[in-house]
Amino acid sequence: MFKLKRILSAVFVAALSVAVMGGCSSTEETSSGGTSTTSGGGDDSVYSMEGKVSIGYPVAEEAELQPVLEAFRAQYPNIEVVEISFEGSTSGAFNEFLANQASSGSMPDVMWCDWNDFAPQVASGFVMALDDLMKDDGEADYVPSGMTDPYTYGGKLYALPCQLNAMGITINLDMLDELNLDKPSYDWTIDEFEELLRAAITSDTVGAATLEDLDQVYSAQDDGFFYPAYDYVNQKFDFTNKWVPAMNRLAELRAVPGLEAWTMRYPKNDDGTTSLDSDYVKKFGETGKDDTHYTFKNGMALLCTNATYNDNWMRSECKINWDYWPYPRLDENTPVKTPIHVDCAYLTSTCAQPDAAFQLLKWLTYGVEGNLQRLDIFAARSDGQVVEGDTKLLKTWFIPCTQHPDVVAKFGENPNLTEGFKALYKSTENSIRGDINKIVPGYSNVFTDEVNKLITDVREGRANAADVAPQIDEMVNAALQEQLKTFNEKVEANG
Repeated sequence: MFKLKRILSAVFVAALSVAVMGGCSSTEETSSGGTSTTSGGGDDSVYSMEGKVSIGYPVAEEAELQPVLEAFRAQYPNIEVVEISFEGSTSGAFNEFLANQASSGSMPDVMWCDWNDFAPQVASGFVMALDDLMKDDGEADYVPSGMTDPYTYGGKLYALPCQLNAMGITINLDMLDELNLDKPSYDWTIDEFEELLRAAITSDTVGAATLEDLDQVYSAQDDGFFYPAYDYVNQKFDFTNKWVPAMNRLAELRAVPGLEAWTMRYPKNDDGTTSLDSDYVKKFGETGKDDTHYTFKNGMALLCTNATYNDNWMRSECKINWDYWPYPRLDENTPVKTPIHVDCAYLTSTCAQPDAAFQLLKWLTYGVEGNLQRLDIFAARSDGQVVEGDTKLLKTWFIPCTQHPDVVAKFGENPNLTEGFKALYKSTENSIRGDINKIVPGYSNVFTDEVNKLITDVREGRANAADVAPQIDEMVNAALQEQLKTFNEKVEANG
């Protein structure tokens, strides 16, 4: 099921007006005193380009995409954009949509916001390589390699990040004041992080609601690694040397009485619920015992590991003042490494007018002018706005995939964003992927139920990391090589 659309509602007109006034000139002054370049690398003639481009996207994202497309239409009046929205959000929905469209010879030219496994699209021959189109484009230099490397297969770049979320720490600002604790700096270290956790343990409070993902984040601190413990350069996992020390450090923290509410729930009942005899219930009572973030949302935990994809319910449910922090760095000599989750955009292999289609793709991904106008559109929204006909809060921000200085400056002007959120965005210049299920070919056949159980047993304290890591490495690397072989054969056959 899909539908062709070209809608410009009153809401979109208003948003577009803000965007056009705020950022459509080719060399406008920014608040930082610099100038913004055009989406064509400084050449205004690109805006007179002609063509017809179709774009496919999930219908659930209409509210986010529509005003951005209208801004593009205003900037590129001679490129006709035809929209094809489709239902579906489950794993495989994008590949299924493209397969159906390919069979009828009607694939869209551009696909936007693909949050499913991307490797099958490449293996099926549905995607066009972007290298020649991006050649000598100076604006592409501001996209961190950690955001493009995952979409490079066989030396060719097939997609670009169009929408991303950053993972980090959320801190209860009220509790910092109540406990007379200083705010940490945004470039804090893991030692400072642990010191703060311990300082927040009282008879009524804990250091953290949850430290979920901490082991995986710190298994990927070396250059060339994504989490968990994945050497993407050599396409090999190294749980033994990378995950074990990270997991051991997390286990030491979890062994501190009262440090983490999550740990206090174990061992759980057979049905997975928290026992009424647990340390958690003894300290906090029965209410919220099975809500991982309950102690943070209700002011009983100083911090928790978190991500911006939780921002919607965090804004709605938290009864405290809170803010984001980047994950702490390993030590004073290493940079902050921020895990990201990414939805991607790409051109299809049947794209009839690649030059025109690439202008739209660039506008929606790393293009400076597209990002400046998109940032204006999102900043113009109020914090309480909801999606029409829904109770879901409308996004008042998006995280650009570029670190171009004009975009960084414009991001910082958004009145809806805190200083911590801005610091988290800035830290994505050293990004690592936290969602390799989207990019590693055959991921679900690599991380089987058996493998996941071994990892879970360690994380929940039933097994020792050093004992099971070699077994995990042997299983996942053998399976990965098989999946890569199959994937590469398909790419070659469909290339």
